Amino acid sequence: HGLIAFDLVEGLELGDYENRLDDIASMLEVKLKPYPKLKTGRNLRFDITTITFAPAKKTLPDCEPPYICANRESLVQHIEKCSEIDDPELLTNLLAAIQVVTSIRSGKLKREPKNQNSRGARLKKVEESIANLDQHQSRAVIETVDGIQRIRGLAGSAKAIILALKVAYLHSQNAEWKIAVTFNTRSLKEQFKRLINSFTIEQTGMEPDWERIDIINAWGAPGDREQDGIYHKYCREHGLPFFDFGSAKSKFGSSEKAFAGACAEAINHTVAAHPTYDLILVDEAQDFPPEFLRLCHRFLAPPHRLVYAYDELQSLTGNSVLPPEDLFGKDENGRPLVEFDSSETAIPRQDIILEKCYRNSRPVLATAHALGFGIYRKGGLVQLFDQDSLWTDVGYTITEGELKSGQSVTLSRTPETSPTFLQDHSPLEDLIQFHSFPSAEQQTRWLVDNIKSDIENEELRPEDIVVINP
Repeated sequence: HGLIAFDLVEGLELGDYENRLDDIASMLEVKLKPYPKLKTGRNLRFDITTITFAPAKKTLPDCEPPYICANRESLVQHIEKCSEIDDPELLTNLLAAIQVVTSIRSGKLKREPKNQNSRGARLKKVEESIANLDQHQSRAVIETVDGIQRIRGLAGSAKAIILALKVAYLHSQNAEWKIAVTFNTRSLKEQFKRLINSFTIEQTGMEPDWERIDIINAWGAPGDREQDGIYHKYCREHGLPFFDFGSAKSKFGSSEKAFAGACAEAINHTVAAHPTYDLILVDEAQDFPPEFLRLCHRFLAPPHRLVYAYDELQSLTGNSVLPPEDLFGKDENGRPLVEFDSSETAIPRQDIILEKCYRNSRPVLATAHALGFGIYRKGGLVQLFDQDSLWTDVGYTITEGELKSGQSVTLSRTPETSPTFLQDHSPLEDLIQFHSFPSAEQQTRWLVDNIKSDIENEELRPEDIVVINP
């Protein structure tokens, strides 16, 4: 039914609702007019309808468009009178503009490929198709739990973008909250800053208040704010001894045990907690020991809003992330401190699975998993999930057989979990190729020639190309 914005009245007093509806329509027009695909000349290609919705109010004033006032009984009939947008491309572009993702996805420079069959032209089409968030992603951004929330998905399911959007959304709704975003890979710091800054400007027209948002390392060290980390800050706030990597390694044994031991020591020595944050978001949670997530939980003011995102297939340590009942420990009576309601009807959702993978096409992803697990290896598998259900969680369906130990099974990815537009643009033999070379020198020469051709003839940019030398 086109674009409708609601002015929600929770009580019985409507106030100056006509003025509010004018303001909402004006703000939306200002927000949407910079997008050329939404306009013809100077005018938007669709109407903006605004409705004041007062569900508790029984008697409403007489109203005519554009000043519509509705309650539970009349809302649907007002909506049904709104004009539909019957152009699918216009609707897609409008959704992208409202969800504020297009400007992030499309890169800094606009692609203008001259050859419509070049790889650059194909990539442009893919980027335009990715512009909209899917239903699970939108849900992950907006639904906020007063407590723990877990977001799971493969690499390329937009977890980092969702966390950045979530920060921008919640910061604009709760300006007084102190928010921290933490991660394992230092290079993510600038990416998070850029995304949160862009999303907040799009949401509010202003930059975020960086005094209320910390984009902060997990470990940290003494020094300026850029050096700080969640663990270091926790030690400082609670007057506890701080272990750097060297001292933690010598006290707790190996490199893998160093951070876990340092966090456990800090938690065990905390007499009275000094909560510092209202919300902590953890990216790459699969790379952290459980003790670090417990420390984050301890660093939060009630109701302990902690959002952690991870990929079951990407742990650097080889450990899987524990279920929440085990992850956050138990109380003195042996009951888990955190229990999830994972049912489909739970609102808000505590456990969100992002099934769609946008980074790799279905043939590439399935081939990578087949090689990584050693599915067709003569000597048998090299690794496998601890839980069979994880196969379906990460987007596979059973096409034959049973997903049980000792049974034969055939798994495949569906168009719902691996969108077909990621592969339809090119033949399979272009998506995956295997080449062998008699010498390293010939391999390097082939590689350089192909990169040169991709840039000069295929209209790709240098930053579109990644070379991995294992």
